[in-house]
Amino acid sequence: MSANFDANKEREFLNGLVQDYTDSSPYSEIKKEIIVQMMPSRMRGVEARGLQFGCANGYETNRLASALGSLDVVDGSSIFIDRLRKELHPDNVHFHLALFEEYDHEGTGAVYDYVSCNYILEHVYDTAHILRNIHGMLADGGSVFMTVPNAMALSRRLAKEMGLMESLHALTPNDHKHGHRRTYTLDTLRADVQAAGFRIHEEAGIVFKILADFQLNKLLKDGFLTKEHILGMQKLAEQDGNRAYADSIFLVLKKH
Repeated sequence: MSANFDANKEREFLNGLVQDYTDSSPYSEIKKEIIVQMMPSRMRGVEARGLQFGCANGYETNRLASALGSLDVVDGSSIFIDRLRKELHPDNVHFHLALFEEYDHEGTGAVYDYVSCNYILEHVYDTAHILRNIHGMLADGGSVFMTVPNAMALSRRLAKEMGLMESLHALTPNDHKHGHRRTYTLDTLRADVQAAGFRIHEEAGIVFKILADFQLNKLLKDGFLTKEHILGMQKLAEQDGNRAYADSIFLVLKKH
């Protein structure tokens, strides 16, 4: 782990973000539904053991639990964990309050068939350490599902051409609001996961994104766009050559 990592400061950082954190909007709900539906179709065996990094509002948690024998959910925010513990969840869901950097095989002895790591790497302090932790907890033949925002999304390219961004790799005000610390392209994400010992089994784009989140949300709220439009944009993202313009990058990882 990085010598500069301070667990107490990291917890303060996370809980500070959570106070005003919201990830519930018309566009984000459709996008999360697309990602969540992509995972169970790639799982085999109802007795499999799963691990989810980050629970936020719990949308993904219940859906993963229904496809697995058991699901451990890890989050560094006591606010998120306490909120979800008060809600009804399947009996096979178990919550763990811990920083992702601190949750590993050595400390838990746990081995998982499937690991969900969606919209995590752009937030965390030490990505390399967390990826090594995941690698150490993944069962032979198991899969990691990973999603990150794409710095090369068409909406960001458009913003740059309009002079609203100096660089596609720059963090926007919306990035800072959501606690993002870095941007990813397909190439930089590939480099990070391969350095941690993973083999990329599958790559996919999530939504061919033509406009910024706030613009898509307004158009959806006003009825100018519908869910079918976003699902159509997903089909565009799945076509050859369009992955580089997608909102997000989705990977399925295996051990070498």
